[in-house]
Amino acid sequence: MQLTGAFPGYVNGWLMLCRIHLRAGNSDSAVEAAKRALDLDPEHAGLKIHYCETLTALQRLSEARAWVAPLLDKSFADPYLHDRLGRQLAILDMHRQALAQYKKAISLNGREPGFFYNLATAQRFLGEIESAEASLDCALEVNPLDSEAQAMRSSLRKQSAQDNHVAELKSLLANPKLAPQGVTQICYGLAKELEDLGEYQAAFSYLKQGADNRRQHMRYDVRNDLQTMGQIASIFSKATNPAHGCQSAEPVFILGMPRTGTTLAERILASHSRVTAAGELSNFGAEMTRLVHETSGGRVKTKAALIEASAQLNFKKLGEAYIESTRPVSGQTAHFIDKLPFNYLYIGLIRAALPNAKIINLVRNPMDTCFSVYKQLFRDAYPFSYNLDELAEYYISYRRLMKHWRQVFPAAIYELHYEKLTENPSGETERLLDYMGLEWEEQCLEFYKNEEASTTASASQVRKPVYSSSVGKWKHYETQLAPLAERLQAAGIAID
Repeated sequence: MQLTGAFPGYVNGWLMLCRIHLRAGNSDSAVEAAKRALDLDPEHAGLKIHYCETLTALQRLSEARAWVAPLLDKSFADPYLHDRLGRQLAILDMHRQALAQYKKAISLNGREPGFFYNLATAQRFLGEIESAEASLDCALEVNPLDSEAQAMRSSLRKQSAQDNHVAELKSLLANPKLAPQGVTQICYGLAKELEDLGEYQAAFSYLKQGADNRRQHMRYDVRNDLQTMGQIASIFSKATNPAHGCQSAEPVFILGMPRTGTTLAERILASHSRVTAAGELSNFGAEMTRLVHETSGGRVKTKAALIEASAQLNFKKLGEAYIESTRPVSGQTAHFIDKLPFNYLYIGLIRAALPNAKIINLVRNPMDTCFSVYKQLFRDAYPFSYNLDELAEYYISYRRLMKHWRQVFPAAIYELHYEKLTENPSGETERLLDYMGLEWEEQCLEFYKNEEASTTASASQVRKPVYSSSVGKWKHYETQLAPLAERLQAAGIAID
């Protein structure tokens, strides 16, 4: 970034030191270094945004929100500053404000495809699907090889025989300039569009090509995750005294495997006047990790040691730290929803730290679950999802862990079945509200009218009423998925 103050060398030094502290996990030192850089050039917009970036990287989101507020009405000569600010606002779940920043960037430079892509992302989160597709068209007009934009455009709506991008995607896939990551994204886009067109054999062929390509370029061993789940079950093998935890009843944890209807459940509940959707928060795990390092003096270095040490924490302190970390996105209603699927790993800790929290586990047909996970291209998470053998192993281990939690906490986990919810949305919603202790509100059935942003892979689907067309979709690929079905059945898991 171009610096205007008298000490650009010193500023760059503090910025470098900030990055070093961030990599080392020294949060206070990183923030101090970012602040020292800003003190040397206090009117520099880039340094102000960098300070916000530092806070968000450290999950100090309340501070970041307060810091970023004065920047919202500013106009910068550099369009990339508006884009950077927009990306920070997106991290802070301030998507309408992010959208405004991307539009400012485009007004200054209408030939940068990344600006249009980011704008489309915000529009998709906010349910502006047609506008998102138009923005992606603009991005691809400038750079047709933008495979990420191509994949997102394919995902926005159901493609038709009259209106699809199959020929364009096939042409791109043959382009030798396409990077390995681009090959993966184009393959997933093709698989999605061909499935929409009912060409299931071709769809699976491209899906497998994309998944194999993604897996080939990853470093991952599913055995580490299986070992982690086994250790968690071993350590958290009995209920703790509820009196030792934080007594707040605000949190509602919606969890389970991804692609099981967690976003649908969140939207239904968050449409209630006494419930707020806080998004997929990483706060619980982050606060647990922070407290373990604080308590141990930084001596805990491995995942196994972290799990063992977490069982010895001051659970009341953990619960309070988690609640405080969710502000200000929580606290305005009686309940807030934390919809991070992976929180099922922490159910033992959640029950110890927050004994009055509600826990809702989404359950879906095993084959529909696994196939839906397999055909979703995730940005970072769920590395087990790109190989059917690894996916089967992971799913079996997940089921084993959930069985363990139900045995340890027999009355603490509410199981919401996706198929029942799609078949009888009114009845299942009424039972869900009864579990929550909430009175009936009709708008819960009209969740698709909720204008709040949704940042999950289901962001487009939750703008529609409940539908059941995804039930049993795996059967279109019964032959290709037969080995997966056999693995699950061999583990005692019924697939129908």
